[in-house]
Amino acid sequence: MSEFSSPVESSNPTTFNSIFFPGDRALPLSVPDYQRAYSWEEKQTALFIADLAKYHSLRGKYYFGHFIVELDEDTAGRWEIVDGQQRITTFVLFLMVCRVLMPAGDHAAAYEMIDRFSTVSYDRAALEAIAKKLPEFFAEHDGTNWDKNTLAAFADKQIVETFSLEVTGDFTRSQHRIVLALLRFHHAFGRKGPLRRELIPDYIRVITAAKCSHHLATDKSVAVNIFEMHNTRGIPLSTVEVIKAKLMKFVHDYGGASHKKHVAKIQEEFGRIFGMEESLAAHSFRGDMTMEQLLRLHLRVIDDGGKLIAGDVDLPRMNASNADLIAYVEDRLQAALSTGDPAGDTPAGVLYAVNLATEFRRSIQIMSSTLRSWDAVQPLVGDVLILERELSCEFFLIVCRRLQSKEDMLDGRLDESTLLLWEKLLFTRDFHGSYYNLKGGRDNFPELFDSIESDEASIVKLLQGYLANGFRPDRTADLQRIVIAHLNEYEHLVLNKAYDWWRHKMIYTIYKYETHLDADLRRVMKGTISVEHLLPRNWTWMRKEGEDRILRNMPDEDWDKFRKGIDACIDGIGNLLLLTPGENTSASDHHPAKKSYDRYATGGSYEDHHLNREKWLSCHEWENLIRKRGEKIFHFMRTRLLGEPDTPPPTPEQ
Repeated sequence: MSEFSSPVESSNPTTFNSIFFPGDRALPLSVPDYQRAYSWEEKQTALFIADLAKYHSLRGKYYFGHFIVELDEDTAGRWEIVDGQQRITTFVLFLMVCRVLMPAGDHAAAYEMIDRFSTVSYDRAALEAIAKKLPEFFAEHDGTNWDKNTLAAFADKQIVETFSLEVTGDFTRSQHRIVLALLRFHHAFGRKGPLRRELIPDYIRVITAAKCSHHLATDKSVAVNIFEMHNTRGIPLSTVEVIKAKLMKFVHDYGGASHKKHVAKIQEEFGRIFGMEESLAAHSFRGDMTMEQLLRLHLRVIDDGGKLIAGDVDLPRMNASNADLIAYVEDRLQAALSTGDPAGDTPAGVLYAVNLATEFRRSIQIMSSTLRSWDAVQPLVGDVLILERELSCEFFLIVCRRLQSKEDMLDGRLDESTLLLWEKLLFTRDFHGSYYNLKGGRDNFPELFDSIESDEASIVKLLQGYLANGFRPDRTADLQRIVIAHLNEYEHLVLNKAYDWWRHKMIYTIYKYETHLDADLRRVMKGTISVEHLLPRNWTWMRKEGEDRILRNMPDEDWDKFRKGIDACIDGIGNLLLLTPGENTSASDHHPAKKSYDRYATGGSYEDHHLNREKWLSCHEWENLIRKRGEKIFHFMRTRLLGEPDTPPPTPEQ
């Protein structure tokens, strides 16, 4: 029996060439979908390049790490790279560049690895398209200096257009990393780079002659231990990868005769999970949600098997670390270890492992696809995720599952009035502790989510009940009226000092007010939000430097009174806009009559300011403009976000 068909055993150190270029026995290599797509960034590729430059004259002295490969049971003619896929992918990318720069020679035999290598399925067509375009691209850009600044300016849209990736499927961050790695390798061979083109054969031999060790698996027993075998010079395993490996190992160890079927199911689900990772981040409404963040929320609210019975409804904690998530899953597996399935003697822990993989994949689908489609027809979906991302995420993970078979829906979705109830509950929830001094546990969303999940009442009635009495009905009554009374009492703070008061609700209020006026702010709300002052906080320079003629000529006694009036409202909600930090820096301290916001967002105050900037030419109008807009926003918050009836609108601006 040859070493290439033996059971799983550790190999003695050998060379990369003898493992992956074994003459006529060389098999196709592929990265299975349940593994991570290409993840190496500048740090890792720079280290790879530095190693080539260092070891090109020290043949046989380089160690390229440990590899785990699995013989594909379906075809018996392909190796799946279980551990070491990042290193092999990087070497293939390096070979692609070398093939363009020096296509012929004895070293060219190594280029055949390019053609028998395939990456994860969702990047496969893109990698093939990039390989075809690479010679033409490098010919056109042979003199380009691919330094950090040039690479940073090479935007996704340019990459897609340059390599014709629009027909290969969704553009992913891993495809972006692939292209940047290719450009970094090409840059390394440039005039000032650390590599020399005439030494390409030597650089390739650094890898092919490198010492390596490897395992070949003919079953899943090695694949399920990947987390213990990863390459410490690469990127550490993510929490999701560690949990994937632990689920597979548990099923392999305790799954009995059907363990292969269950392991294959977990691999299938994680293949789909990793394929949606980029979409999850890109289509999050607030920030780029990671799989680890979603996993924590999923484990908190979705019963993957026995959660409610175990009584851990509020676990893992909202602030749980990645280590806590791993420990939680391990505890759940061990707790179910001795329980069997009467129908088929399948341990409950095995069923839990498979169900966790399936339901987590479903949660990623909900967050990356379902809610995006829902938001296209009901923007309140994205709005509440902007307002409270984690609580709304938990809410939708439960609701979307329930809507498949229950009546609280409109075409499979909650209607607008129900979403408005959820928005209102989130917007007012911070008042609960303020009024009743309920330190610790002033909110009880786990109880609310448990009620929704267990179908004790309709979603509408549940939300109405919490809105009426808060989370502590034994201590509260008519809560929303109390909230409105409190807001009315502190109206002066909103109009004069909103910048320092109830900050994240102030931001949401401005966002909702502007979108009500048809401003498009989703792009701004996605990332870091910066609060812009229409009239700059540092505005007195206009008098000192003569920017404003009226201020410059104002008598000192009038100036003192005027300054106090402006300073009293400059942080009021009527003087605030939402921008990205870069846009805020660009606008910053200019005279308000010279500012232009319509290039940052269409509609709303952004467009209105552009059309009516002449109103800001007179400094005597500044306080009036700020207060009038502030009153409109406050009225909007009181009537639209809190729902106070019979409130007269502010007097129209003259």
